[in-house]
Amino acid sequence: MANYITISRILLIFPVLLLASPEPNPNNWIALVLFVIAGITDHLDGYIARKTGSTSTFGALLDLVADKLLIIITLFYFISFSSNLSLILPSIIIISREIVISSFRQLIVEKVGTNPIEVSFLAKSKTTVQIFALSFLIISPNFGQLFFLLTVLLFWTAAYISLHSLYEYLITYKNLIK
Repeated sequence: MANYITISRILLIFPVLLLASPEPNPNNWIALVLFVIAGITDHLDGYIARKTGSTSTFGALLDLVADKLLIIITLFYFISFSSNLSLILPSIIIISREIVISSFRQLIVEKVGTNPIEVSFLAKSKTTVQIFALSFLIISPNFGQLFFLLTVLLFWTAAYISLHSLYEYLITYKNLIK
C-alpha cells in the first residue's frame, strides 16, 4: 500500500505541470491542491509502511526517488518561466543539494555496501519547507507582489535549510568516504 502512495506522488507531478500557469489562472488552484496532496503523500507513505510493518529497501529507494522527482521536476518547470534571480539562485542551490546528496549516498553505498545514512529531522524539515515554497510559487501568479516576495523569502529559507542539511550529512558521514 505504501509503495502505491509513493508512486501516486510521482504521477501527481504531471497534472500539476499541465494545470499550472505562470499567469493568473483558476487552474493554479487545482495544481496547488494536487501538489499539496503529493507533498502529504511524502509523510503518509512512510507512516503507513511503518504502521503496517511493510518497510523495505525498495520502498525507501522509491520514496527517495519520488521526493527528488517531485521537487526537482516541479522546480525546473516553474523556474523555467522566471528570469528573476531571486528565485533562480535558491532553486539552483536546492537542486544542487539534491544532486550532491544523492551522489554522496551512492558513493557511500559503493564503499560500504549499504546505505547507513538516516534521514535527519532537518532533512525532513527541508523537504517540508521546499514543498511549502513550491506551493506558494504555484499559486503566486494569482496574487500580487507582496505574496511573490513572501514566496521568494520561502525559497531562500528552503535553500538555507537545504545547505545546512547537506553540511550536516557531510559532517556526520565524512568518515565513510575516506
